[in-house]
Amino acid sequence: MPRLVLRGAVITLSILVWVFLAREIIDFGKKQDYAGLEAFSTQLVTYLNSINNYIWWGLVLLGSLILYLILSSWLSGNISRAGENCPPPQKVNQLIKSLSPEGKEVLAWAWSDRTEPIKFITLKETLSELRNGRVYKLAQIKEQQTLLQHNFIPELVQDEKTS
Repeated sequence: MPRLVLRGAVITLSILVWVFLAREIIDFGKKQDYAGLEAFSTQLVTYLNSINNYIWWGLVLLGSLILYLILSSWLSGNISRAGENCPPPQKVNQLIKSLSPEGKEVLAWAWSDRTEPIKFITLKETLSELRNGRVYKLAQIKEQQTLLQHNFIPELVQDEKTS
């Protein structure tokens, strides 16, 4: 929960600061006068005055895109770092005891790095795999392994003889 509050606060604060800055940029742009450039070309001054509003809105749009990319990157990194944390051992023990045998198999499958304790990312992957039919896939794997252990060599020899 503290991470969610922190994420929400950082995103909200960033957006509010950007809205304030964007308003300041637009107000600054409205005050711009390109009359000092008349020495170069009066057409240039006329053109700049006609597109003045678009220039500053384009700058605000570009800044918004940059802010979005920064916040998106920060948020995904923050979520990834949170997934690397380990849940309390009591909670993991309770979870494992409450899982069905098939659920335990999927958890064992998702927990690929047995040198590290179970992490939140492992639990998230377990849940995702349970929802996406990993139990059925593991059953298929067991069945196919059994078939291969009992029938692979004789069929291979027969195929080579018939060829």
